[in-house]
Parts: sequence; structure tokens; C-alpha cells
Amino acid sequence: MPSNTRSFFASSGAEFLRSTPHSILGSLSLRVGLEHSGEEAQQIKAWQRQIDLLQEAISEMPVVPEGVLLELPLFRLERRIDAIVLISGSIVCLEFKIGARSFGSTEIAQTMDYALCLRDFHSGSGGLPIFPVLCADEAPERLCRISMDLTDQVSSCNLVNGKYLTIALKAIAAQADAPALDWQKFDSATYNPTPNIVATARALYAGHSVEEIGRADASAEAIRQTADKLRALAADAKLNRRKVVCFVTGEPGSGKTLLGLDLVFSKKVDSEPDEPAALLSGNRPLVRVLQAAIAEDAKERLGVTAVEAKRQAQQALQTLLGYLKDHSEDASDPPEHVIVFDEAQRAWDADTGLKLLGRRKSEPELFLEIMGRLDWACLVCLVGPCQEINRGEGGLALWGEALRHHPEWDAHISETMLRGSAGLIGLLDGQSDDELIPEVHADLHLRSNLRAHRNPDHGRWVSALLSSDLRKASEIARSLDGPPAFVTRNLDDGKRWLRSRCRGNHRIGLLASSGAVRLVAEGVPPSPMSNELDRVVHWFLRPSDDFRSSNSLEVPLSEFVSQGLEIDYACLCWGNDLVWRDDNWHPRKMRAPRWTNIASHEASQHRINAYRVLLTRARIGTVIFVPIGAADDPTRTTQEFDRICSALLDSGCRTLPDSN
Repeated sequence: MPSNTRSFFASSGAEFLRSTPHSILGSLSLRVGLEHSGEEAQQIKAWQRQIDLLQEAISEMPVVPEGVLLELPLFRLERRIDAIVLISGSIVCLEFKIGARSFGSTEIAQTMDYALCLRDFHSGSGGLPIFPVLCADEAPERLCRISMDLTDQVSSCNLVNGKYLTIALKAIAAQADAPALDWQKFDSATYNPTPNIVATARALYAGHSVEEIGRADASAEAIRQTADKLRALAADAKLNRRKVVCFVTGEPGSGKTLLGLDLVFSKKVDSEPDEPAALLSGNRPLVRVLQAAIAEDAKERLGVTAVEAKRQAQQALQTLLGYLKDHSEDASDPPEHVIVFDEAQRAWDADTGLKLLGRRKSEPELFLEIMGRLDWACLVCLVGPCQEINRGEGGLALWGEALRHHPEWDAHISETMLRGSAGLIGLLDGQSDDELIPEVHADLHLRSNLRAHRNPDHGRWVSALLSSDLRKASEIARSLDGPPAFVTRNLDDGKRWLRSRCRGNHRIGLLASSGAVRLVAEGVPPSPMSNELDRVVHWFLRPSDDFRSSNSLEVPLSEFVSQGLEIDYACLCWGNDLVWRDDNWHPRKMRAPRWTNIASHEASQHRINAYRVLLTRARIGTVIFVPIGAADDPTRTTQEFDRICSALLDSGCRTLPDSN
């Protein structure tokens, strides 16, 4: 009998048929007894029925499968696929509902999720056809359906009863023609999931670590190394009663916010459980969405009241402005010695401080002043390049200026923050003396792209595209596993492409620049505003059957309310606030009734950065809708949109195919 497998039971198809149900049950029971506790009698009864169904179905197949795996773990959070059957290079992902007479939407979504997780995160499944099958063994035949059509290598969910399981496996075997798979290699292949930011926040707040969520690759190791470095710096600050500010850099999607959540919820920068830590962000939509997700989880998991769940979520995740208002008075010392400042490169300047708080001080100046009242402090600043999208965001130079005014603070930075590196305005820029000498650490930079897990170099393509270097963008695109984005001139085609990929718990949605005001003529309504936070929460968290959900594809989100958050597939509606002319992108602003060029370099960069944010929101795939425009409307001319479309195609995008 095979042993030492990752799955609770794994063998060749021939060995599975030769094995007695009793011996297979013994292997399953032994593993579940070693790894879990609780009443397993019902589980063993269900396994016995599953084994009988599988052996009967496989015995009637024209070919013997290469392998059968039972209870294959995915996440380390007790999620396991009931069965995997490897047939002629195809993967059958089986979920059983023993005794069920119908197919519930929750069970269908779960089965699809397992198949999509295999495709996206399991190294042994990449590029192979995957067929999710949900077996409700007592369901009537009229409810069964079998589909062999693949979308992005995964079929629709096949719904079968005990009899139709045989029919489904025969159908898959009949059309499969890829080389046979090695079941042992498949069983031992690595699985490195990247949960979205909402799922990550829920899991981390529930007490799980990054490792338990599932990642065990180089990117997770890098996050652990960075967390360990920050913990060591914080421990030293506490021991020696020092004040330290640590800058962690990384591209969009590299895991900076994940790191911040992990630091705060797992106490990795302070081992004292009674000393609170908090993640602060000026991104109010991000804070509100994560607060709502965490509160919802805490209410269900802990059984606390909605009010208490909300209070707990708000203690861990706070808005920057709220924090500054609460502690602006000299006598108001903050309770947290450890603060994580998300998107620190977007810190506002002294003029904005005067407008918001009545004090002509920059945000970095106020933070160092407030936390400086404590006997020790560790301020962790998470920094991403080129994401400033608001007036008054002074960038990293403000931190350098504030630190020179507060010599009691020690600065620790990544190599990326040195002058001229990665397009960041480094702390040393404009420095005329040696008063500020930050300590440089390689561990304070995150290099992986966790968001675009299927195309990890996607961020490089976005940077080249928005730098107007179409040749470089095209070269990067050719090195990717698939196109960086599809382009369509028909919004309905873009929506159809998205809907065909809205499977399992995958999230789809529309995006549009806040400056693309003439998209309304193309049937694209404006985005919710930054103060309409309930609408943004519904967009990200409501289920597909709720018209307020992103999956309804009714309302787009702008850069202001989507920054820091993510969906799986996006349709970016490209407006003519950013047009292609004379081999460069030209940002514009609508001054009704006509477009005007943006003279300010800062404002121009904000408009380009808006598209940088929007182009990096999707975890898996993006389609860009470029309108046809109208020959008789000077605010949306066909010629301008044609040039935009040509530039995108020259950068490596592909025309959206007619079929899915």
C-alpha cells in the first residue's frame, strides 16, 4: 500500500482497483486520526460510499487512470479535495456530497474553487485540462449535466449522481489525449496559494499565519524574512528605548499590505500581547472594506455581537486621519508602540495638514511628533512606487525632511529607497549634509508579485506601457505566459468575457478612471465617490446575486476607491483622459465642454498613476475596453480612441477573441 503521500491516500489507478475498500479506509482513517481530532464516524461512512462509487466507475472505463488521490490538502486550514483522478493527462477534481439529492450553489462554487486553485497555484496542474465534478449520489438524473468545454483550461462544473459519475469519467477519458501524468509527482507537487487581500485579512485576524494560509515558496519566505527583520529592529528599539522608522518597499501586488496585516495581527513586531498594534491607512475604502470583512468573520466565528465585532475590527485597522485627530493634542499619547503605515509614499504635505488639521505640518512630521512622545516606538512604513494620485501627496521626500527635524529617530530603509532607484524619490534626495544617515537593509524590499500570480512580471509591463516605451512593453509581454491584457471595442463582449470567468468565488468587475468623464456616453456610469464607502464595501463583499456586487458589472470603481484592493478579473474602461499622441501618453482634464491639456507635471503624473493603479487591480486577467467613439463628438473622437487601441496592441495586448 502506498505510504508517505501528501494526499491521505494516493496510488496508481490499477493499484486503486486492486485495493480493498477496507484497506483504503484504513489509510484514510490513520491520516485523519493523526492530523485531526473529533468524531470521524460519519466521515468514514461517507468515505466508504465514495470508494465504492469510484471503484465501480473506474472499473467500467476503457482506460485505467494514471492515478487516484483521496483527500488532497489545499490550504493548511483544513481544506481538502475529496478525490483527484488523473486520466490521460487530464485532471478530474471530485467533490462528493453523499446522501444529497440536489446540487447546492455553495457546493458548486466550492468544487469550482478547488479546480481553479489547482490551475492557479498547484505546480503539477499548470496548463492541464481540469474537470470539476460534483457528485450528489442520490440526485435525480434530470439534474445531472456534463460539460467538456474548457475556459482557461477549466470546464464548467459537472453535476453527476452515482450512475452519471461513470458517464462523466468515460466522457473525459474519451476526449483526453495528453501524455500520461505521474501520480507520485502530482501528489508531491508544491501548492502555493495567494489568497486575495480580503481572505488574507480574515485568516490573519483569525490567528493564522502566512504559512498556515498556504504559501511555502520564496515569496512567503521573503515576507517572513522581512517580518523577522522588523521584529528584530522593534525589539532593539524596545530594549534600548529608541524610536525607529522602517521603510519597506515593493511593487504593486508584492505583499506589502499582507505583511502589514501579518505584523499587526500576529504580533510579529512585538511579543507582548497586551500592547496593541495597528495598521493605519489613508485609503479609507481599503480600511472600510477590510473592517467590514473582519467584523463579518468575527461575528460568525466568535459569536460576538455586530457592535463588538465592529469594535474589534476598528481597533486593528484605522484611518490615518482619525489617528492624527485623536492624538493631535500634546497630552494625548497613542496606546500603540507599533504602527504600520500603509502607502507611506502618499503622505500629504504641510499645506494639506493645515487644511485637514489646522496645523501647517506634513503627515510624516505629525507622526514622528505624536509617536515621539512614547518612551519607545516602531513605525513601519509600507512604500510602493508611482501610486500618488492626489494633490498634496509629497512622496518620500517629506519623510526625509521630517527625519532631519527629528534626529531622535533612527531610519532603516531598503536599497530601493536610495536615490534614483526604481523611480522612487529617495530619502537622501536634496540632502545637503550628513545629518540623516539611514541604515540600509536588503530584507526591507519585497520583490515578488503575489497579486498577478499568473504573470508575475505584469507590473514591469505596466511600467513600460505608461512610460510610453511600447517596444519595451512588447518585449516584456512576449516573455509572459499569456497576454498582459486583451483589448475589445465592444463593452458587451468584455462583460461576456468576464462573466464566463465568474466561477467559484472568483470576483469580476468594471474599472474606470475618475477623469474619464465622457465614458458615460458609452454606457459606463461614474464610480462611487470616496465618501460613498458603503457602496464600495458592497461592491467588494456582496455575493453575485446582489446587484450591488462587482459581479453584476453595473458600476465601475475608480482609482480612488479601488487602490490597495483587488479582484480576479477586471474590465478597464479606458477613457480619453489619457490619449496617445506623438508616441507618448498625454493626460488631459475635462473643462466642460472640452478637454484641456494638463500643464502641471505633478497633475500629469497623477493621471498616469491612476491608470497604473487600475491596470494592477486584477489578480488573473484584464480586458481593456476602448470605445469606438463618435465622429461628430469632439469630446470622444474615433481617431483618438483608435490611436489608444493601436498603442495598447503595439505594447503586447491582444484583441479579445470572439470565443471564450
